[in-house]
Amino acid sequence: MYTELLANTKMLKDLCDQSLKRLEDIKESELNEVDFYKEVKPFVDDTMAIADKWRELAIFWINKEFPKNLHPNQIDATHENIQHISIQSFYQDTKVKRFKNMYESIQYVLDNILVKVTTPN
Repeated sequence: MYTELLANTKMLKDLCDQSLKRLEDIKESELNEVDFYKEVKPFVDDTMAIADKWRELAIFWINKEFPKNLHPNQIDATHENIQHISIQSFYQDTKVKRFKNMYESIQYVLDNILVKVTTPN
């Protein structure tokens, strides 16, 4: 079983949910200043450490199990989108529609992995 892949996938889902919530809070607030080195960088570094490991595990799983409708290029795109939303969630000038499209795309791939890893072929 791919327990580490499942754990990392769930953590990424939670981190992406945090990013969405943060963006919603920042859009509602007047606060426009964010300390890059105290807030943004630590969150993005932590998120990307998990995302990097997840990418490696997910590509290994795809190459071994050949799940339907999941391909390595989707994993790469999801990895990149995770980086984008983890950074953009801190800034008020972020375009909400684009952000939510990336968020939904990420969730689709992560949910797909959770279902396909836990269900036998």
